[in-house]
Amino acid sequence: MDRLVSFGTVVVDVLSFVSNLPERGGDVFASGGTLKAGGGFIAMAAARREGLPTVHAGTTGTGPFGDLARARLAAAGIQTVLAALPGMDTGLCLVLVEPSGERTFVTLPGAEGQFEPALLGQVPLRTTDAVYLSGYGLVHPVTRRAILAALTELPGPATLVVDPGPLGHDLDPSHLAALFTRADWFSCNAREATLLTGHTRAVEAAAALAVRLDPDGVRGSGQTPRPGYAVVRVGAEGCILAVTGRPPVRVAAIPATVPSTNGAGDAHTGALIAALSAGRHPMAALRYANGAALSFLRPSHP
Repeated sequence: MDRLVSFGTVVVDVLSFVSNLPERGGDVFASGGTLKAGGGFIAMAAARREGLPTVHAGTTGTGPFGDLARARLAAAGIQTVLAALPGMDTGLCLVLVEPSGERTFVTLPGAEGQFEPALLGQVPLRTTDAVYLSGYGLVHPVTRRAILAALTELPGPATLVVDPGPLGHDLDPSHLAALFTRADWFSCNAREATLLTGHTRAVEAAAALAVRLDPDGVRGSGQTPRPGYAVVRVGAEGCILAVTGRPPVRVAAIPATVPSTNGAGDAHTGALIAALSAGRHPMAALRYANGAALSFLRPSHP
């Protein structure tokens, strides 16, 4: 892999640090907050920070939030290939961060959900690409059609990395099946893994996800078999790696305290892709990603 091409949707995070979530009909004051590029941006920025050439294959809007998103992409050294969509702005994500670091989202969609399949011609894919897909893109009907079309056009040797996101379990089963059939890497957190598999133990959920991965099913016979890799992130405990046909293993995290876990999973995935592209063994790449994700999050103090 020598390039990351991300179809992950980029939004603007409205980040607020709160003492607790408000009750229904109530209100709480935030102790701090900021506007940041979020969503698919974080995985791209983490990969680019590690030196991997990165392309944003997605749409942004022409309003102030679209301007902010493109400015952050440019500042991070991420290449954009699609022009901003006139008449609409990039979407917002209200992020409420509790003292434990846990985050809760409310998302207002925008231009990122309007990636027309006709635009795919402007995103040439190479056999040496790592392609990143997020379940968020499949939530939007227009962008979903583009992503499903991109799956059918993805070169066989290219590496597909999928993060289902918090809403992945609600996706149409046929769309999820398309992701599992083609994905080389499937990365999610423990909550998402439980909702996708029904297993409450992260080790069992990781193993169940690995069983569903069949990247060689679409490559046909005659190809050298390649295993599927399922990663389940378990917060302060690190992550669990399950490889097709092998028992799951735990990859320990580096002890640390961060003020917010917002973007932790995305940063982990981006750093993982960069580490794999540098030739690291999967276990070594995950150990590296565990540390790189923490390093990426430290600037987010309120």
